[in-house]
Amino acid sequence: MQHAQDNLLVANCVAQLMERHQIPRQKHAGTLAKTLGLSFAQAHRKMRGQSNWTFIELKQIADAFDEPITVLVDSPKSERRPGTPALLDVGSKLLPCVVWLGGEVPAGGSPDYVAVHMSGVWRIYSPESAPVGIKHIVELIEIRPRPPETAHPAVAVVDDDGGRDANGLKTADTICLYLNDKGFDATPYYDAASFRKALRHTRFDAFVIDWLLGTETAEAAISDIRQTGNPNAPVFILTGQLEAGNVNESDIARVITAFDVNVLEKPARLPLLAAEIGKRLAMK
Repeated sequence: MQHAQDNLLVANCVAQLMERHQIPRQKHAGTLAKTLGLSFAQAHRKMRGQSNWTFIELKQIADAFDEPITVLVDSPKSERRPGTPALLDVGSKLLPCVVWLGGEVPAGGSPDYVAVHMSGVWRIYSPESAPVGIKHIVELIEIRPRPPETAHPAVAVVDDDGGRDANGLKTADTICLYLNDKGFDATPYYDAASFRKALRHTRFDAFVIDWLLGTETAEAAISDIRQTGNPNAPVFILTGQLEAGNVNESDIARVITAFDVNVLEKPARLPLLAAEIGKRLAMK
């Protein structure tokens, strides 16, 4: 039990044992402290997977609940049930990950993370930031860094539309979910300022930008893109205001000519957008 990567797996097994015996999650650390004669802080670290477990401790726990110790010994990693691909919401980025899901969160439950199934994808949130919907317990999250040579093309999606669809997703989120499912590494940005900040220290391979960003157009942001270390990256402008006459077509035409960008009508047809991004990247 001395490998750090096993600590959280064992802690999950201990937590599941306690839940089977009707001990609420908020009392797990206290129960463990009493069972093993630990301080609350020591027990809390163990339940968080932050310290090692010994065989003697696991035997004490199993005996205290009159269960065999085998329920607390996780099978080898190669025999573990497979995880599920998901996206971890960290506020400004959606990180591809693999999760192990439990059942629905019980009334009054307060897990560290919850999973919500939206648009065919599991998405992971902290409970306080999760949208309305059926929430599942997240038992384990694995974030697996990709080697540089196999990294997926990075795409910045910039759209300040504050509306949400039936799944509680903003426009930028919906586009990112689809592109990530198609093999891209897409990150949403909800205003021009946060995008410009990211542009200073992140290299993107392609850009999807709404033409209207607050009180400005995308022209200034596109000009910034053309002055970065990847000035020839494909840029796709999205606009749903042409027919309504809320944008100046001559402004868009000037940007197309000056910066070699593409224009697509909103709502974006995501299969076509993904195909166009892939084609332009293949041509570079």
